[in-house]
Amino acid sequence: MDNTIIAQHALAQYDINVVSVSPIAQSGAAVFKIEDHRGFLYSLRVHKSNSSTLEKMWTSPDMLDSEMLWLDALNRDTSLTLPKPKRNMQGSFITQVNDINCTMLSWVEGEQKQYFTSEQELRSTAEMTAALHHHASKWQPPSSFTRPTVNRARIQNALELLKQQGLDGLLDAHDVQILETAGEKAMDLLDTLPINKLTWGVLHGDIVPPNIVFVDGVANPIDFGACGFGPFLTDVAITFTFIHPNARQQYIDSYGKHFPLPNDYVAQIEALFISLVLIGMRNALGMPESNNWLPTHVEKCASREFGRYANGEGFLFTGTPCWE
Repeated sequence: MDNTIIAQHALAQYDINVVSVSPIAQSGAAVFKIEDHRGFLYSLRVHKSNSSTLEKMWTSPDMLDSEMLWLDALNRDTSLTLPKPKRNMQGSFITQVNDINCTMLSWVEGEQKQYFTSEQELRSTAEMTAALHHHASKWQPPSSFTRPTVNRARIQNALELLKQQGLDGLLDAHDVQILETAGEKAMDLLDTLPINKLTWGVLHGDIVPPNIVFVDGVANPIDFGACGFGPFLTDVAITFTFIHPNARQQYIDSYGKHFPLPNDYVAQIEALFISLVLIGMRNALGMPESNNWLPTHVEKCASREFGRYANGEGFLFTGTPCWE
């Protein structure tokens, strides 16, 4: 059953009069834009990934229901503009079609971009991220809440898959060795981080320009599909993969005005940056045609951020980013 047919079956379980169904994107899930007879817009997600290496946990009912619970709490407790989860006619956030799970959210209007285009966008994104962390630092998830954690096991799994690619000759073995050295160093630091309400909790997990809609320069978060537990600075680290080193201090300053930074925030962000790029590479391994671009990406990372980190040099505010 293809995604469009699954979407049609799922929509029949919601109390809306559908006028149009438009496919929008396909990554961790197939996303459809839905319009009803009143002109209201929704996002229907069919949770089938196009990456064969994406961890299966991301599409389980418990995981998806927990994502919806946090979004529901954010809509209730904050003034942020973000997707609002919609229950089906059975009162559930999760709609099943055969063995495929689907979820429905309100559509958030605004402009999506492939990269940040102004200082205002950076400042607003930092303030929005701080607002999410402020809520998470106060919010007590229910006992049923289940989301992944940024931890050694996931980073180690990424390294194992990348090492196998090196052994098979699909990635340069020397590049992979640099990734491994940097990854081991990052994991060692993350193992030492304290867990308390001001440093660790539920986080978005993928605050990058394609997952933000901008309205008059104001950042509104969407796509909470990667949310989970971890150091709050995880969200800053993933955003920094889209910010040039010479603009990162400005971002940190804006964030720090609204949520406290630990004294060693630079070391933490660098370790998280390395860890998240490795997890991203892991997911990319299962994407169609990744062999056309991943080896070059790995080579750039190894010669830039990862190489400097493995050698004990800082990279957060200096050097050439891996995308250049």
